[in-house]
Amino acid sequence: MADILVKINIKNADCRNIYFVNNDNLFGGKEITKAPTYLNRDYKLVLRITSINISGIRTQTKKTFSFSKQITFLQALREVSSKREDLLKKLKTCTHKEEKIRIPTLEQAWSEYVELKKGKLASNTLNSYITAANKWILSNQKLSKSPITEITTKQLQDIVNHMLELGVAPRTSKTIKDILRPLFKPYTQRGVIKSNPAAFIEIPKFDNQVDVELEDSKIKELYDLLYSYPTEPFRSIFVWLSHGRRLNEVLSLEWRDINLEASTYTIRYENNKVRKPMTYKLSDELKETLENLGIKKSGYIFHAMKDESKKMSKATLRLHWEKILDRLGVHIRIHDLRHLIGGVLVSEGKTLEQIASILGHTSTSVTKRYSKVRQEVAAEGLDEFFKRVKK
Repeated sequence: MADILVKINIKNADCRNIYFVNNDNLFGGKEITKAPTYLNRDYKLVLRITSINISGIRTQTKKTFSFSKQITFLQALREVSSKREDLLKKLKTCTHKEEKIRIPTLEQAWSEYVELKKGKLASNTLNSYITAANKWILSNQKLSKSPITEITTKQLQDIVNHMLELGVAPRTSKTIKDILRPLFKPYTQRGVIKSNPAAFIEIPKFDNQVDVELEDSKIKELYDLLYSYPTEPFRSIFVWLSHGRRLNEVLSLEWRDINLEASTYTIRYENNKVRKPMTYKLSDELKETLENLGIKKSGYIFHAMKDESKKMSKATLRLHWEKILDRLGVHIRIHDLRHLIGGVLVSEGKTLEQIASILGHTSTSVTKRYSKVRQEVAAEGLDEFFKRVKK
């Protein structure tokens, strides 16, 4: 079945001969006259060219370009328009036929995928993917050296099954599918392989919901231990974590991310999961931590103990977290502080707007609806949270 194409005709943009593949009727009408700010799926643009070649023959061709939903519509449009003159030249000289498709090995495809995802995935996420790939996938030399056209679902399923036999949690084994599915996807789209072998990997069902339940007395004791921790900069880090931030977000903070005049701080896009800069209000507690540490103009706020040019490692902080847990008598993860905040706020009847703003959770609808008031509602929600858990 032929693709359904919609002409792009956006004012002040180079849209000549460029069409949007509209098979799911994402856009109504015959033309797209305004660039969408966000697309909720991957998409394709088609460049259609007609020219007279050197033999005087009228020649027509089209080329399809695939884009991830993380690429803005205007960025994709600029990329396609930049290819137009090159394609016209090839048409006129009869050199427009596609070159022979290169078939990479799985190892080569993985290296290219990692390069592509640098700057698009959070660094800690990408590092965890690399670690998992090296341990479970690329360690199989026969598989890693095989062309991607010869990789089968059974081979990939065998990896997952082996992990499960070793007692690896289903949640962890799912990482293999999370890694490989997007790796094979562009080769499927370009017709190099007929179907994505990773798409059919079967993972046992598991409950991905993390419930952390502590009695109010224990939550208050925990926050008292965090806020009275005797050693800096670890006490200050605990204070930042208690505001709903992820550990990597806190350790990646630099002084340039702090705006004391506006009383805000920003988690840069490369340091959070939503891949967008997120700005929050500085509470009085956070301002106090900055003053205690001694405000500087540059560098990491929480730097490594022996090298201020590097951020503190997670392992360094976890030693102090274990001391907190020993006194508390309860085993929870650092990340569970976020779940505690969410659980308490839900029980208090706080809105999704407040909870999503505090924790930095977002979807398209939440981002569009509440982006202008995120700082205010997050600050209000945290005030209510601290009234309940702090002595």
